[in-house]
Amino acid sequence: MFKQQNHNLKVVKLTEGILVHTQLKSAYIPALRSGFAGYPVNPRWSGVKYSAWKTGRQWRQALVNGEMVVRSTDSILVSVNQVPDSEEESYTVKWGYQNSFLDNLLKRQQLTV
Repeated sequence: MFKQQNHNLKVVKLTEGILVHTQLKSAYIPALRSGFAGYPVNPRWSGVKYSAWKTGRQWRQALVNGEMVVRSTDSILVSVNQVPDSEEESYTVKWGYQNSFLDNLLKRQQLTV
């Protein structure tokens, strides 16, 4: 069997009210936040920073599509599969809170595209 190596995970603040577990080094966290916030990629970034930016972008898109949610107990961004069925209603309330934030992000993305 394979052991999960979660000992390198740290909690990072993506934006106001949204945290995430990641193994990225501190130098790459700004690129992750930049991707989540919808900013364009910096052409001078290394491959690792670009990958962090792309991950942030994918997480934001997954949140918008409903594939990920912000857990109400600790504000951590998780996959919908990690949410127990009995607690889904509380996450819907949290989604309503985040919806205006995401609407602003989508508007900004439409302006830059």
